[in-house]
Amino acid sequence: MDELKKAYEILGLPESASREELDREFDILIRKSRSRKPAQNTAENQPDEYELKLKAYRTIVDYEEKKKIEELSRERYSKWGRFAGTAEKSNDFFRIHKTKIIIGIISVIVVIVGITAIMNNLEEKRRIAALPPLDLSVMFLGTFMADDSKGGDSALEDAFTATMPDWQRTEVELVYLPSQEADVIGSQDIAFQQKAMALLSTERPDVYIVDENALDWLMNSGLFMNLDEDANGELKPLLKEDSIVTGRSEEDTEDHIYGIRVKDSELAKQLPLYLPDMIVTVRIDSENKDKAVELIKRYLETTPASE
Repeated sequence: MDELKKAYEILGLPESASREELDREFDILIRKSRSRKPAQNTAENQPDEYELKLKAYRTIVDYEEKKKIEELSRERYSKWGRFAGTAEKSNDFFRIHKTKIIIGIISVIVVIVGITAIMNNLEEKRRIAALPPLDLSVMFLGTFMADDSKGGDSALEDAFTATMPDWQRTEVELVYLPSQEADVIGSQDIAFQQKAMALLSTERPDVYIVDENALDWLMNSGLFMNLDEDANGELKPLLKEDSIVTGRSEEDTEDHIYGIRVKDSELAKQLPLYLPDMIVTVRIDSENKDKAVELIKRYLETTPASE
């Protein structure tokens, strides 16, 4: 308070002076400063009268502003009654340390999410470990649509496994790929194509079951295994001319057998799907080729003979 009292004395004002009187004194000080000449002081860095009065004015103004803020703060926290001091301190603490608190909260959330993800991953690993060994993974790709009257998507995997009674478990994924023959491709069709491309680049099924449209779309992708040897070997007695699907990839100089059509199989009719076609192809890097060929053979065995 001595500093405040001294500031009023330097300005020649009583401590009870109003803000208007203070501002009037400041205006006079500013007008005088326009014709002010640097003081010829012998002592270096010795402030002159103008600098002293300017500093005094700032001291008083700063004090009054601080006092006004404190009054507003008291009014703001008065509703808390005897807890007003605690509420004000809490608010000040949060205001000062807001960034640190927010970062801390985010860090806790990240840790919780990370722990949850790890726990879920461990739980999923335990679930998979408890399952029977996987016999074959299959991706249906094309204009296939689940038959809701037969259970839809959720029933497809069980129905597919049931067609192979010697197997314990298969993984089946249904991916819709719109026809490429349409004159106009809408935004929804483009979205389906993009989703299919994303899954093709990340998923590694042993077998792709496709329609003619999807086969043409993927023929040059290098995804399919050449089945010439199998078609001319154990599958030959079961094959009909219209069962064999040939094509030529970019690396081929002649046509090869890349798919076997099994749409007419009684097993195919048991699947809860609308089947525009059903061509079984084998992924070129499949680790379960023998099971894939077994699948083709089983479906061909239940295909009616041509009249």
